[in-house]
Amino acid sequence: MKVLLLLALASLLSAATSGFVIWKAADLKNFASKLHSKINQDHTANERLPDYEGHAVFVVHREGTGLAEIHETLAHMIYVISGEAVVVVGGTMSYPKNIAPEQTVGTSVEGGEATRLAAGDLVHIPPKTPHWFKVASGAQITYVMMNLESGGP
Repeated sequence: MKVLLLLALASLLSAATSGFVIWKAADLKNFASKLHSKINQDHTANERLPDYEGHAVFVVHREGTGLAEIHETLAHMIYVISGEAVVVVGGTMSYPKNIAPEQTVGTSVEGGEATRLAAGDLVHIPPKTPHWFKVASGAQITYVMMNLESGGP
């Protein structure tokens, strides 16, 4: 009986903390080397972390300038782990192409605001906002990106 009670108590305690996860800074920095071998033709690799409360979370590693993006209902919250890049936000996307219900990509962004990003920076990109990461030759950037649903138009 005592064993069953202890098991039930342990189950309740673990349920109370389920969903709590911590990624240490050192663990996050290791993603740059881990994702380096998975770089695709767009100079990008990513790994999806577990979803919590319906929010998709990714670690993204870029070793060159890729495609511009825009999302109708998704916002991004981005925390830079390492490296640097210029993010261009706003303006007009060049040669847009819808590749998924929630994602349009293009070759670049014209007329947006360019801001240099480095380790420790936190960025919010609202829905319906073109954005484009420009990574200098020989440089890289690694960041955590959480997709946040805005609830529609």
